[in-house]
Amino acid sequence: MDSIAFYMLLLVAVTAGWLLGRFSAAKSSREKPPSLDLFQNYFVGLNYLLNDEPDEAIDTFIKALEINSETIETHLALGALLRRRGKVDKAINVHQALLARPNLEPNFTNLVRLQLALDYIAAGLLDRAERLLKEVLEDGGEAKWDALAQLITIYQTEKEWEKAIASSTELLKRPRYKKDAELLGSAAHFCCELAEQYLQNNQDLQARAEIKRAFTFERKSVRAMLLLADIEQLEGNYKAAIKELLRIRGAKPEFVPQLLERLKNCYMHFGSEDELEKLLKAMVADDSSTEAALMLAKIISEKSKNSDAIELLKKHLEQFPSLNALIELLNLQLDSVDEEVATGLKSLLNLVEAQAQKSSEYQCHHCGFETKSFFWMCPSCKKWDEIHPLSVLPNRQTSITNQ
Repeated sequence: MDSIAFYMLLLVAVTAGWLLGRFSAAKSSREKPPSLDLFQNYFVGLNYLLNDEPDEAIDTFIKALEINSETIETHLALGALLRRRGKVDKAINVHQALLARPNLEPNFTNLVRLQLALDYIAAGLLDRAERLLKEVLEDGGEAKWDALAQLITIYQTEKEWEKAIASSTELLKRPRYKKDAELLGSAAHFCCELAEQYLQNNQDLQARAEIKRAFTFERKSVRAMLLLADIEQLEGNYKAAIKELLRIRGAKPEFVPQLLERLKNCYMHFGSEDELEKLLKAMVADDSSTEAALMLAKIISEKSKNSDAIELLKKHLEQFPSLNALIELLNLQLDSVDEEVATGLKSLLNLVEAQAQKSSEYQCHHCGFETKSFFWMCPSCKKWDEIHPLSVLPNRQTSITNQ
């Protein structure tokens, strides 16, 4: 049914364009009647469509659509429609044909280049797309802003972070984008990507410089704060690391799962287990953190206080159902029951663990993609900062993974 609707829409678009072209031709040359060739092509295309030969129909309709100043926007719309429906090769043909015309009006040239660049991006021909977009930039005008936005997409895909930052900086000069949260957040991530590369090569000073640059784009960038805390910890500045980590908790409590192991390492370095317990209790009470409850329960049980740990998890589960908390609770109870009861608990534990393995823990708020691991950029829709914990599932401590 979708295919039928698409081709009917295509038919309407071509009909409108054909009529506009004929009307324009009639106005400009009263003495010259419209050619019947185009009219015949139109019906040949319709015949292909009725015989379930859509590719041939599209080619014929494109031929039937006369190109002039009245129909250029119809061509652009047709090409965009074909691209959205996955007919990228056909869209490229439409836009290439437009761009090749010697009498194409200058104000339409960059519009066609932009559409053709989008075709190339959809086809994975990023080098060709980049070349066209740079031509748009060189010409200037309003189209350059759209070209910059597409260049950022290309550079992000190719992991050319410095170029992505430069294009973002240029785009942010336009008043419309000056306070665009998505653009500012993306630029901060580009800086963090560079910072991580420097850290992998033990270039801490360069990493700090990139983190500082990330903060110029997004003052409360969680990723930049995490990276800064990691550097401080690597250099033995544990108090500074704790300060950064607690800043994140204050700004974005949902990131508590990514803070816990880091905080534990810092407090343990000082031998401040009591301070860590105090903080974990606050996280359980104030942030409703299942991960904090799990870490606190483990610390309590290691002090041979299984009953206290069990009570903690029972109380937490009553308010915040969690597969991971249930697994930990069952494990703790195994040590305090007789063999017959333990057999039943083990069977239940196996069932819960199997379900936990199949369950996702994070979801993209933009496209709905679900995953067990945390990503800064959604692997599906490529949007930054859209992966969040699923409220009905535990936010198990996971390593932060980049895509």
